[in-house]
Amino acid sequence: MPYQVVTNDSGRHSTWPDQKELPDGWETTGFVGSQEECLDHIARIWDGPGPRTVRVPGWAAANVLTTERIRLRELSPAQVAGLLEVLDGEAVSDGYVENYPLVGTGFGARNFQTRTPDELRFGFGMYLVSAQPGGPAFGDIGFHRPPADGVAEIGFSLAESARGQGYATEAVAELTRWAFTQPGVRRIVAKTTTDNTGAQGVLGRAGFRLERTGENVLHYALQLAPDLPESEPMRDDEEERAALSKLGKVRKAGGDDLAFVAGSDPLRRVVRDGGKLLAYAQSGDKEGVEDPTNHLMFIVVHPAVARRGLGERLLGEVREHARAHGKTGMVTGTPDDDHPSVAWVRKHGFRPIGHHLITRRDKGAAPVEAPGEFTVEVMDRADGAAVEEFVALASRTVAEATMPGGARMTSDPDEIRRDLVEEHDGALLVCRASGAPVGWLALTAPAVGEDAWVLAAQVVVEAEGEGAPAALLAAAARLADEAGAASLTAVAEEDGQRELAETLPGSGFLPVAGRTIWFAEVDPRP
Repeated sequence: MPYQVVTNDSGRHSTWPDQKELPDGWETTGFVGSQEECLDHIARIWDGPGPRTVRVPGWAAANVLTTERIRLRELSPAQVAGLLEVLDGEAVSDGYVENYPLVGTGFGARNFQTRTPDELRFGFGMYLVSAQPGGPAFGDIGFHRPPADGVAEIGFSLAESARGQGYATEAVAELTRWAFTQPGVRRIVAKTTTDNTGAQGVLGRAGFRLERTGENVLHYALQLAPDLPESEPMRDDEEERAALSKLGKVRKAGGDDLAFVAGSDPLRRVVRDGGKLLAYAQSGDKEGVEDPTNHLMFIVVHPAVARRGLGERLLGEVREHARAHGKTGMVTGTPDDDHPSVAWVRKHGFRPIGHHLITRRDKGAAPVEAPGEFTVEVMDRADGAAVEEFVALASRTVAEATMPGGARMTSDPDEIRRDLVEEHDGALLVCRASGAPVGWLALTAPAVGEDAWVLAAQVVVEAEGEGAPAALLAAAARLADEAGAASLTAVAEEDGQRELAETLPGSGFLPVAGRTIWFAEVDPRP
């Protein structure tokens, strides 16, 4: 059913069925859409139902959390005021189920209105609970105040028609999960009365434990990893680098050998239990990548201490570090067969933005002929002019390429010379069409019985779609076979290097694995 956004002379705003007669004193704003679209329009344009006089300057962020069944949407101060007006009969809205808001909702909203400006902290406000993908609100949940000394208190209430279906448990579990990703939050408490068996059941199912009983009041608490150590800075010595590498391999995760931009301020933290490395987190501006909005991050937790809150705790530190450096997003990667990590990033709001296809051509695979209109030269490393031509060509194509999330690789010739020429002694290939260079490929040095890798391969924009990758791959495969290499592995980003990714299967390279690139906002927005 279509809805419209309506307003009155006091500046209050609400949603109303499009074909239903408006109540006295209300008029349409002209915006029509689904109820969810109307609510988002109110939050974005009008700052929600309620008089303009109660709007808080600078309030722009609102947290939105979702599960498979429900949506939690944080209210602005104006929207909290509007909720109270509906509860008190001073305003109308079709955005709530029948018999909601509740008396308890009013207690929470009035408590919110006593907050000082310093207590209006992103995410630690009051939320409405509705079904996915849209629909009227049937409950509320939120924090009494922002956390103090690592402790935050929550409260919740649901309309009677929504009870007994697990929604309250789902909302409490999702909100507490989010809270534990925020820096310094270690403990969440809640109170209910001795006769409120429904709330007691919700808290128990959400992992809370009863700590003490007062006069007609039960005190519950949920503690984050109370028996695990806090993180500390990496020592960055040989012993710790070896431990990072070992844990990275155990989890198939990577991120243990990240190189950050010189002079930047990366986050590099570890969690140790005595001499044992339990987890690590690295985040910052990666060397060789230009990305003004996002940090590259990796969080790796030893399987022995999984599901105990370490990952959430480190994610909170990563988010805070990104905020402090003016970043709005975080990017990470997971192997496709690392199902626990894939589930974890999805759970914490990451969405896929790219995919690296990993392929391998085994020794003895049928040779592939290069397209006849191209020639491929192996550059003489002793020829300084030839090497500089290769570096210049690589710099040009790197500057043209876009990575997942909009980042770009830095095209600094000195960095390219170091990464592709000085740190490896494999073949440097240049593909030409009518004598002009149109593409390049760099190999590791193939050896008998060992695996060789295509370090990188790119084509100039003008030559895309003409077949240059096939010529380069055929030449690389021939060199690997001649050296007796066991296999040749090549990686391509399926969107950013579409032609290379599509050429690999036809050049004898078979898919063996994949790696998904994920993105999440530092502060999720509606």
